[in-house]
This record gives sequence, structure tokens and C-alpha cells, in this order.
Amino acid sequence: MDRGGGGVGVGEKRYKLRVLYRAVGRAVRQGVSSPADEARIASVIMDGLGVSTADEAWDRLVGDFRAGRRGTRRSALRAARVLRMYPYLAYAGLLSDEAARVELLREALDHGPDDPAYRAWVVLLSAARGMRIETGDPAALEAELALLDRVRESIPTDSEHRQNVDLAAAFIRGQLAALGGSDEYDAVQEELAMLQERVAGDPWKRDVLNGVLAMRELAAAFRRSDEAALGRQWAALGAVLEREPPAPVLVLRFEAAREWAWYARQMLRDEQGAPLLPGGDHPTRTAASVRRLAQDLPPYTRSAVLCETGAARFMRALVADDPACALEAVSLLGEGVGSVARDDSRWVSFAFQLALAQRHVAEQNITSGVPRPGHGDEAIALLTRTVDTSGGPAHPMWSEVCFALADALRARGNAASPGGSARADFEEARRLGLEAVDGILRNVLLQSGTDHAAQSAQLVGPQALDVAGWCLADGAHHEAVRSLDAGRGLTLHAATVRTSVPAMLDTFGMADLANEWRRAEPSVPPPPGRSALAAAAAGPSGPPSRLRRRVLEVLDGSPYRERLLDVPSPHRMGGALRAMGRTALVYLLPGGQGRPGTALVVTAGGRVQPVPLPALYAAAPRFEAYRDAARIAGGPPTNGSQVPGPAASGRYRQELDRLCGWAGSEVMAPLLDAVTRPGEREPSLVLVPMGELGAVPWHAARLPSGRYVCQEAEISYTPSARLLCEVAGRRSTGVRRAVVVGDPTGNLYHAGVEARAIHGEFYPEGTLLGTATATPANVAARVARQGGGVLHLACHGNVAQGGRHSSYLELSGGHLPAEELTEGASRFRDLDLVVLAACRSNVSGHGWDEAYSLSTAFLVAGARSVVGSLWPVPDDATSLLMYMTHHYLNAEGLTPGSALRRAQLWMLDAGRQAPPGMPADMGARVGRIDGSDLVGWAGFTHLGW
Repeated sequence: MDRGGGGVGVGEKRYKLRVLYRAVGRAVRQGVSSPADEARIASVIMDGLGVSTADEAWDRLVGDFRAGRRGTRRSALRAARVLRMYPYLAYAGLLSDEAARVELLREALDHGPDDPAYRAWVVLLSAARGMRIETGDPAALEAELALLDRVRESIPTDSEHRQNVDLAAAFIRGQLAALGGSDEYDAVQEELAMLQERVAGDPWKRDVLNGVLAMRELAAAFRRSDEAALGRQWAALGAVLEREPPAPVLVLRFEAAREWAWYARQMLRDEQGAPLLPGGDHPTRTAASVRRLAQDLPPYTRSAVLCETGAARFMRALVADDPACALEAVSLLGEGVGSVARDDSRWVSFAFQLALAQRHVAEQNITSGVPRPGHGDEAIALLTRTVDTSGGPAHPMWSEVCFALADALRARGNAASPGGSARADFEEARRLGLEAVDGILRNVLLQSGTDHAAQSAQLVGPQALDVAGWCLADGAHHEAVRSLDAGRGLTLHAATVRTSVPAMLDTFGMADLANEWRRAEPSVPPPPGRSALAAAAAGPSGPPSRLRRRVLEVLDGSPYRERLLDVPSPHRMGGALRAMGRTALVYLLPGGQGRPGTALVVTAGGRVQPVPLPALYAAAPRFEAYRDAARIAGGPPTNGSQVPGPAASGRYRQELDRLCGWAGSEVMAPLLDAVTRPGEREPSLVLVPMGELGAVPWHAARLPSGRYVCQEAEISYTPSARLLCEVAGRRSTGVRRAVVVGDPTGNLYHAGVEARAIHGEFYPEGTLLGTATATPANVAARVARQGGGVLHLACHGNVAQGGRHSSYLELSGGHLPAEELTEGASRFRDLDLVVLAACRSNVSGHGWDEAYSLSTAFLVAGARSVVGSLWPVPDDATSLLMYMTHHYLNAEGLTPGSALRRAQLWMLDAGRQAPPGMPADMGARVGRIDGSDLVGWAGFTHLGW
């Protein structure tokens, strides 16, 4: 018997569920083609129950269901009937008991008819709302997605029911992707793309899918600074709008997204100095027209339309410098945010956009005749509420809103008179700025692939520099160190953490979770000979973001939190420096945005000392000229390189020489003066060049005396203090054998000579692999069998910009990408030294602050010391430099860094001699080397011990 409302409460209207269900059915048959129809059906339900709001109606239906008997076919049908009311009530207003939806769905599925049509119908009643609602609760999303997946398995793939369920599942997965997992985002895009083919015969579904796919790709393309992708999605949305989607809400949302895409694309073009694009440079419709079309939409949907349109208008205001459009953006966003409850997860995103627009209006002194208080006080107040509402670092927008508030507070403090209020703003700005930088690391740790991690980390470098500049200006030197290191090498840190997660969980008593992590790791290496392009198609590997999120929640409350999320203190950095015999760790911080250039020195005693370097900035003429020459020449000349001609190579050499002169006189000379103590040994420095300063060979900087820095000091490099401290704890295996690879592709003559000479003279008991034998699998197997020692790779190295497998070595019949080292690190552990005698083996394809190169990947994989190069290196000169490095390593017992330095000094010595044991054909070339040609020796760098 259907349960009615009688006797439930005084004054409540009695009803029969089956009668109300039939009434809803009749209302639906009259047509559901507009927001007014949705509202009409919701009114039928509310009138039948005798209540005035959708939330009251839902609570009444759910309460009566819960009071009845459960676990029967009848209760399942009751649950389905209640769910039948759900989409219309949810469309009419925000429902407080959203969890009841999944509860009803479980009942309807567990005990209802085993019929695919029924099961699809029931699950879609629930998911239709889940597709629209934005929730920050991953557990609720996981539960709903599990139910959808369960139903999908029982429905034939070629049925319309399956199409609808697949579409709903993709949208729910999209909500999970919004919580920070890029692998979920990729899965959503793939599912929607496959669905496009299956719904080609249904114009409405096809257009919805095309529009939604384009909207989802826009934000990701903007984060990647991918102007071409923004253009493609702008065109795709235009094609959908030409066919006039039937629902006004789709028209308005697609129009707003298309406007935003055009202005986002233009903003990227402005940064590159490109001309204005044709078309799309004006709003599609007036704000009044947007409001008119949106007025009949329910509050939940209307707020989204107004805020998305307001965000697009704000982008236009920035690009077109349009004050009227800025005020219009504030008005639309304010109206939209005003109709969103603070506990609605969309509020943070919408309020953040409004605060940015408010700050712009205040800073540009744009008025509408109404005076505005203070310097962005409205924006600061709203940003403060936004930070509080986001709840903490687990929120995907936490870092973004924290940094925006920090930047606004800093600006207000700078505008105020010196004193208490300014000091308070500065302190709070530093605190929030550091939290913003730290929060990005959490998001990086969520990513399941190197390229996803790098994309998440790419914005932290500039933010870390800004926060460090604030800290230096305030005299908070320790905080400056924290900010700089927190923004460095996050992809590398994530890869290092990944290998130690199971042991952490085991120790913390979470063996089941540890085993789940182990099962998610790749169990076998990729097939031998697999090309980088083919391997890239496989996408990310390793534990998915859903599992990573659960692990982070557990470890965040464990003693391992510091290992995961904290930056080493200067005291701990000093301990690592002492263990490795180094004098100091030096961050080279370029000037910009009102921030002076600085060398921030952390001594072996743990003391922090800033050294002002006013000429150190990324736009320095000598540095820009060098970058331009490198871009024109394709890199320094090599045998068989892509350099277009001698003029280009000559210009490159000239600009490299000038760059090293600037680096010596303006940066390294004052730095060496600051760290050198009379009577003490020559300094041994570990450099962390921030941003594009990583492209400079600082060890080859030419001092005013005419001598090079490497003649006055020992210079090593590290991606971050985090990795330095990690490497400092590694002990030598004592293995004296080597795996030596030479000319695996058969087109580097001197590399083959180099390998045979190094193997024969220094490691005769080791393994020599050449053109036919140096396959990726064989190299890995020989290194594993050796159990430590040395790996020398004389081969081609390649770096592309961004993407998976952007850095790799060319071996026999296949490639060795950096990801194979960081995502499967166990195969290359315990090596004392890796020498990468290959082009650009210490250059990152993911941005300099990420420092994700082949060299640093070997460090993450467990190597104790690595030698790599900054540019395409010449085959003949490199072979001599590498031979001499191994000579000093073995004949004189030097450490790898000292051995490389001595080899470079040998190259500089006009009276150099071939040592005993050097093969005759190499010895014949010794006198022909031009030590003044920096290309031949200065490109090689040392990392680690």
C-alpha cells in the first residue's frame, strides 16, 4: 500500500504517492520543452503535497519513504516513484537532502525489476540532477558513479538506454575531474568523444555533446597557453550555436563560453605581440538580453548563466581595456553570486570571479557614479570569504584564491602609509602566499602522469617568485627560501614521493591501502623498442587520482606529512650541504614585477643571506639576445644538427660568449665575493637557478679577471633543496663496474670511439653496448644486474616542448624516455654516477622551474650523481671531455663533480696533453680543441654528489 502523508504532521495535506505519480505523468505528457514546463510540473508536485517550496516537497516525500518498509519490490517501486519527482523539484530549487537521491536509487536498483529499460530509467532520474549539480564531495560522486557503472554493465551497448546512461556517467566523472584529477578529465573527454559517434543521428544530443566537449577543453587549453586549441573550441561552439540549440540555457552558456574563448585566445596573443584576431571581438548579446532570456530559468541555472556571462565580459574588459564592460561584469557576477548559497560548491568559483572583477574596477578607478570604498576593499572582503568557504588545500581552487587574496593584501599594504595596517597586510599576504604555493604541490601529488603533474605545476613558478620577493622585501629570509623551494621541481618531488608511498602506508598501519597502491603501479616495463610516440599514446601510468586523493587524506594526518608536503628547513639544507662537502646552496632569483634580482644563499651552517644582484633579471638584454640566437640557430652546432647555416651558428657562439660575460660580471662576481672567506678553501656552490635562468651555464660565467667561474669555484646544480636533501642521504654502493653505451643509432662516430675508450681504459670488467646491443631493455637489464656503479650513455638526446615523453634518449631500436625513470624508478636505482653524453640531457620540456629533464629523472630514479648537458653538444669535443672526466674520476679518485670540473679546466688549458692510456685517434685530436669555444665544454653540468 502506498504511504500517504496522513498523520505525519498537523496541517499537512494527505496524499497518495501513486495518485501524485500519475498526476506528474499527465503533466509530463503535456510537454517538457522549456523552463516554464519544468516549473509547471514542480508546482503539480508541491500542490499535491500542500507545500510551498521544492525543498519542503522533497523532504516530505523522502521522510514518508523512510518511514515505510524497506527491502521489497514494493519499496523499490516506491523509491522509483519518489525519484520520478526528483528532477523537477531539483530544477525548481536547491534541495537540502541531496544524499537521499542515492539512497532511493540503491533501493530502486537492489529490489526492483531486473529489466534494462527500468534500470536505465531509474538511474537517469537520479543522474539527470547529478549531471547538473556541482558538488565538492568526492565520496558522493564516487557512490553515484559506482551505481551508474553497475547499471551500464547490464544494458546492451547499442541501445538508446545505454547512450543515456553513458552520457550521465561521463558528466558525473567530469565532476570528479573538477576536484583535481587530470586523468579523470582525460577519461571524460574520451568517453564523450566516443559518444559523439554513437549519437550522430540525434542532432540534439550531438550538439549538446559538441558544446560540452568544447566548454571542458577551454579551461585546460588556457592553462596550457594553447592558443590553437582555444581557437578550435571557439569554432566548435560557433558551429553548435548556428544550429540553435533548443534550450535557452544551452544557448546562453555556449555563447558565454565562446566569448570567453575568443578573449582568452586574444590575451595569449597579446602576450606574444601578435595582432588582433578577426571576429568575436564584441559581446554576442547585451547584458539586458542575457537577463531577459535567463529570467524564467530556475535560480540554480540562472545563477550559472549570469556568472558565466559575467566572467566572459570580465575577460573582455581585460583584453579590450573596456571600463563599461568591467562594470557590466561586476553587475552580472554580483547578481549571479547573490543567488547562490554559500554551501553550494559553485559559490567559490563564482565569488572568485566577482572578486577579481571588483578588484580590477577598484584599481582602474572605474566608477558608475557611486564611490567605492578603499583600494579594493570589496574584493578583499569577498576573497577572504572565498578562502574561508573553500575550506582548505583539498579544494581544487584553494591555491588560486589564496594567492589572489595575498596579492590584493600586498597591494593594499603598498598603497597604505607605513605602519600597523600595512604591516598586518604584508604578514597576512606572506602567509597566504606560502599556503598558495604549498597547495599547488598537493594538486601535483594528485596527478597520475608526469605531463599532468607538470601542467598542474606550471603556474607555481611565477607565484613562488612573487611571494619570495615579498618575503625578501619584508626581511623574512627564511620564508623566501621556503617559497622558492616550494615552487621548484614539483613533478620530480611527486615522482620521488610515489615510490615511497606504500612503505609509508604500511608503517602507518594502512596495509590494505598500500597494497591497493602497489596493484595500481605498472607491473611490467614497456615492450623493448617501443617508440616515444607509440608509448605516449598510452597516457599516464600509475595510481589514479581517486586513489591518490584517499592516500593524501590518510597521510596528511600522519608523521609523514612533512615528507610529503613540507620544504626542508635551512637547518636541514645545511646538514645536506655538510654531508656533501658543499659551501652553500644558492637560489638565483631574477628581478621583475618590482622585485630586485637576488642571490639567496643558504650556508652549510644553515644561515640565510641575500646578495643583491640588480642586473639579474630575465629581460636583461644579454640574456634576451642569447635566447633569440639560440632560437634562430636551433641550438649550438653539432655534427649533422639542424642549424640552418654558419651565420646562425656564428651568431650563437657570439651571443653565448656575451651571455657568459654578463653572467660573470653582473651575477657570479658579486656572489663569489659574498661567499668567499679569506683563508678558507675555494667555495663549492650548489645553484638553483629560478625560471629561465636555468638555461645559463653559470659555471662558465666569465669574471672581470678574464677567468671562468669554474676556475675559481666548484659549481654543481640541483632542481630543489628537497631533492638535494634526498640525494644527500644516498650512500655509494662501492661497485666499480660500468655499463657503457656508445653510438647506439650508428650515426655518432666519436661517441662510439668515446665509449670503447672509456670501457677499455677504465671499466674493462663492465659492459659495452653499441649499435646492435644497446636496446632500452638490454641497458636496463645490464644496469640491474650490475647493482650500482656507473652508467655512461653516449648517444642522441631529444627534448620537445611539453607533453608526455618530451625528453628521451635514442637507443638501439627504441627510446628511453624520462618517464620510464620517474614512473618506474626501481630499475635504475643505486647507480653512483650516470653520465649523459647526449644533447640537451639537462633541459626540461616542461618548463625550467619544473626542471624535469633526463638528468633530474635519473636522480629521482636513484642515481647518486648525474652529468648532463644544456644544449646540443659537438660529437668530437664531447668525446674528449667525457674521456677526461672518467680519467680524473678513476686515476685521481675525484668525485664526479670535481672530475667534470677538472676535465673542463683541461679543455681550457691551451697546453693540454693526452694522458697515458688515451687511444691514439683521440690523442691526435687533443691539440685541435679550441678551449675558447664555450660550445665544446661549457654545456655540461653536474647534479648530486
